[in-house]
Parts: sequence; C-alpha cells; structure tokens
Amino acid sequence: MRRWRLAPAGAMMLLASAGCAPAGDASERQAEETGAPAAAASAPSPSPSLGAITARTTGSSAQSRLLGKSDFTLRGKPACKIAYAYAGHAPDTLFWEEPCADVTARLASADDLQGWGKWRRLDDHARQFVQAMPGGRVLYVEGSFSASVYPIGTSGDAYEVAVAD
Repeated sequence: MRRWRLAPAGAMMLLASAGCAPAGDASERQAEETGAPAAAASAPSPSPSLGAITARTTGSSAQSRLLGKSDFTLRGKPACKIAYAYAGHAPDTLFWEEPCADVTARLASADDLQGWGKWRRLDDHARQFVQAMPGGRVLYVEGSFSASVYPIGTSGDAYEVAVAD
C-alpha cells in the first residue's frame, strides 16, 4: 500500500496556487474535501501567510494535534487525507490509500505503542526520534492492512516508519 506525504513546502505551493483559482472553485473544493460549508462568495477569507502559519505553530502554547481527515479520490480510488501539526512545526498532510472510515489516525506516546505491540517494530534509531517528539507523542496511522508512525527525523521533516504490515 502506498502512502503519500505532502511536504510543508509542497503544501505552501498548493496554497499559493489555490489563490490563482476563482473564489467559487476554491470554496467548492474546500467543501468537498472537508465536508465544511463553503465561505460566502461575497466575503472570501484571505489566505494565511507563511508568517501567520509559523507564528501559530511555533508559539509556546502550541501543541501537537491531529487537524482532521477527509475522504478524496486518488488515481480513481478512495483515499484519506490526514492533516496534522507537531508543536513547533508547520502543519503537514499525508495521504493513505483507503477510505477514512477504514483509517485510524491519532497521536500516540511510546507507552501507547508498547501497549499496542508496535514499539518492538521500531529500531533504536526510530525509537530515539519517537521519544524526542514534541510532547512525547507521534502521529500513528493504521489502516486495514498496515500501520505507520511519522516521527520527525534529522532533516526536520516527518518520515514514515512502518510498524505493521
């Protein structure tokens, strides 16, 4: 099963290109992807700047959190878009090639992973990254056939570590 992660730079490029589309198109896409009602066309909300995103996620009160998940179609098949943010880092997105109803996404501690029998699947290197996560919690995603965690590596970006196949 392939999973896709949209790097923060890629997300920013998508945000920038979204500003080029007519307001109605962007609102309709947002409603389709999130299930939330679209903003009124007469009062479009401005797109946040990179500085606004950084300020929101790097403040001392910022916490790691799951921002949400939504169904979409990827190469003609159902998939789940999972948005999350680690404290001190820009929001990130990954794609899981199953419908969201079949996907569990949550922030998990090392104790949670041990209790679920997933900790033993991590090598010493990955365990160090998981333990160093902001707030001690890492994104854990589980589908019908596999599960992964997404710690932040030496590059400062999240990477996938399979914990079940």
